Amino acid sequence: MPARITEETVHALINLIYEAAFDASQWPAFLRAFASAIETRGTIIYTHNFETLDASTASSEGFPNAVVGFDEQFMSVLEEYYNHVNVWAQNEAMLKPGRPVTGSMLYPERKLPKTEFYQDWLRPQDYFHAIGGIIMRDGPCAMKFSSLRSRRSGDFTAAEIRLYQTLLPHLARAANIQRRFVFLQGLSNASLALLDTVPAAIVLLDASGRALHSNAAAQTELRRGDPLLLSRSGDVTVRGAAHGQTALRAAIAAALDPVRSAKERRATVAQLPRRNGEMLSLQALALPQGQYSDLGCRFSRSLAACALVIHDGQARIPMVGAELLRHVYGLTPAEVQVAIAMAEGETLKRYAERRHISRNTASSQLKSAFQKTGLRRQSELVRWLLSSSAALQPGAIR
Repeated sequence: MPARITEETVHALINLIYEAAFDASQWPAFLRAFASAIETRGTIIYTHNFETLDASTASSEGFPNAVVGFDEQFMSVLEEYYNHVNVWAQNEAMLKPGRPVTGSMLYPERKLPKTEFYQDWLRPQDYFHAIGGIIMRDGPCAMKFSSLRSRRSGDFTAAEIRLYQTLLPHLARAANIQRRFVFLQGLSNASLALLDTVPAAIVLLDASGRALHSNAAAQTELRRGDPLLLSRSGDVTVRGAAHGQTALRAAIAAALDPVRSAKERRATVAQLPRRNGEMLSLQALALPQGQYSDLGCRFSRSLAACALVIHDGQARIPMVGAELLRHVYGLTPAEVQVAIAMAEGETLKRYAERRHISRNTASSQLKSAFQKTGLRRQSELVRWLLSSSAALQPGAIR
């Protein structure tokens, strides 16, 4: 490799790609670093439609579109007209995902100066040579990565083409990561918005007990400060006597270890008095952590680990508990029904007969409930439901 393209250069560019996958504002930094490595100026990631020849450089949360080294007005007219006469873009047969190409591969250099695309768009910007390719393609739509330089700089060398080819698969992975990340972010935002529609006050806590999110009802309750407060560090605290704080921490600790709590019959509920003497009931429920539950490291601590549900003195904890089994733990209505039936002392055989389903079906539903709540045995599930007041009154959901 030429001296300017070292292993350190390659590694730095790959690092920038994955940083940009999680922070789209970093894509221009990657483009500038790549342009510097191969001595180009105009560098771009954009979307292209092979059927309509439309191009778009507009930034999008789901796509890593970015531009450096091009005048904004030239990019505007490229989208409006000049991409339709772009002779490089018309050689679709040469443009395959993961395959780097140069302008000279796509269109004869001796003919390029005679084209409208060169005379009106490339030449005014002092561009002649290009390297590019397709990061990924979906039907007629492709995500492209291109970089241009002047005629004086010469065509791209084999080393520069190898660098480009090395980066293409990383760009494809990063694009998929970004799209997936945006999807999950949107799903998370929708879930949190849905949580605001739940009448119960709910605070999501991490494994250290620090608040990550409060729904609308919980924000109102915490602002009231009677007796629950949100400290500057993000901890939910209890105003007044120390035993209230102890009871709150004990309920949260019990929820974070449901298996141990079920065995030791540790309660995940607590009651705290308001200033007027009314009682406030708190219910702590562990959230499913899946593959991260046993990590025991700081990474897993940033995940929501526990839901603290706050009820006033008039609310019935059992009714809200079953709703949380559905909405927080993701249990289906059938899984909720079999779990509640077990907590009420009904046998699996009797439950299956009453529901007119096979025992295998009932057993499968119960097994799924174990997996989603993080418990392993029917006895643990029963004790946990009873200790957390998550069971409904008999017949309430049938």
